[in-house]
Amino acid sequence: MRHVGLVIALSACGRLGFGDHVPQPDATAPVFDPTSNACLSAHVGPFTEVARFPTSGGGYGLWSKPPYVLEADTTGGLHQLRFDGATFTELDHRTDLGWVEAVVSDGTYFYVGSPGFGLTVFEIGADGTLLQRAQDTTISEARHAWFGNGLVYVPAGGSGLYAVQFDGLTIQHVGTPTPTSGWSEGVFVQRDHIFIADEAAFRILAFDGSMFSDTVPGVTAHTGSTRVWVAGATVFVAEAEGVTAYHFDGTTLTDLDTFAILAGEKVRDVWSDGAHVFLAAQQDGVYALAFDGSHFALVDHVALAGETLGVFGDGTTIFVNGGDGVRAYDGFGCTSF
Repeated sequence: MRHVGLVIALSACGRLGFGDHVPQPDATAPVFDPTSNACLSAHVGPFTEVARFPTSGGGYGLWSKPPYVLEADTTGGLHQLRFDGATFTELDHRTDLGWVEAVVSDGTYFYVGSPGFGLTVFEIGADGTLLQRAQDTTISEARHAWFGNGLVYVPAGGSGLYAVQFDGLTIQHVGTPTPTSGWSEGVFVQRDHIFIADEAAFRILAFDGSMFSDTVPGVTAHTGSTRVWVAGATVFVAEAEGVTAYHFDGTTLTDLDTFAILAGEKVRDVWSDGAHVFLAAQQDGVYALAFDGSHFALVDHVALAGETLGVFGDGTTIFVNGGDGVRAYDGFGCTSF
């Protein structure tokens, strides 16, 4: 089913903190994990822009680890920003990585995919600057990686999907890369399953430490997949026509619903906190959706100048990366997790 144009009114929770911004939890409170999809309730918008940071030209993926935001810039390298709830401050800027497309973190290290310069691993220093720990230029088309089971899985365009291990000092290849069915751009790992966005097919793989194998046949009904986000048994796949939700029980993949965006555009990134699903939709801006387990419903949409290519949240703020820079939005802060 396709959905366009309607804004669904949902019941709102009480707002916390000063103005429209939820304060950071104190040192004794649990910390929101942006990869756990553990938000039980959240504010329901609308998007309210609170800050913006200009990039060198082409913003792509980004990752938040409060108070830091790392931002991939396709024409300007990697930006390391601090966000205090109202203002961005640049702490470091790596211009030697060329086209930087994606950055993800396992909580300790940041894995940066930059086509042409491969996979680079960073830590954040005590002063907030970036400390390079390792680099593998042999995976030359490295893009949006993911971590799991002690490994990092790296999609590399047309050259395949790699498994590597980082021991804090060096990056070591594990097993044999698997060929991709077009152009691999993003992966997500949950337990023993590796979900890969491949241009010609969305695939779910297993890895035995030596070889990759397909768990289910590749899905070709929706092509042009770019990113994947998994929330329990629900899989959200960003693709050429929009975003598709699947149910995966470990052996069977069931197509549930597709939310279509502006014709001719492509969803470049998808992130879910468990309460909402957020899309970066190329020339069609940023979306917030509700998903009831079977169907999508539009909650809010903001059209932005230039290309909108990245979206991520930290439980308080939604960060969106586009052609004119990084934007921070209030309106969807998590109130219970």
